Amino acid sequence: MASNRCTFWAIWALGMLPVLLAVAVYTTGVGIPNEQVNTGRLLQPAVPLQQWGGQADRFTRHWSLLLVHRGGCDHGCLRQEERLKRIHDALGRDADRFRVRMEASDALAPGVWVVDPLGNLVLHYGQAYEGKAVLTDLRRLLKASRLG
Repeated sequence: MASNRCTFWAIWALGMLPVLLAVAVYTTGVGIPNEQVNTGRLLQPAVPLQQWGGQADRFTRHWSLLLVHRGGCDHGCLRQEERLKRIHDALGRDADRFRVRMEASDALAPGVWVVDPLGNLVLHYGQAYEGKAVLTDLRRLLKASRLG
């Protein structure tokens, strides 16, 4: 009888151990990484369409890569647009979920902005962005999202 009771409590303790560890991690935060995996600057909270001045017919119902520049578009700006188009093509079957747009704006910082299908700005890359890093972020974003 005593061995049955010991076996019961041993099995019960083994079952409760993961629960207790999960509660400890949740309450203390130990073991939860602080760093982000994305290379772009994540905007939290996302900036809605009305705040940044986008046009609803251009930036809703699909993801957008928005290249923002100041004033006229020079040779460097055209090169950046070509890089974004190559990133768009590298998305493969998910390329139809994205649009590449270019816009001159004083309201937004120059660089590449990722706009979600609801028109919110969600990510920003500076002018010296790395194409592979943007592509990795976009693939991860599309995998996690059912929008667009």
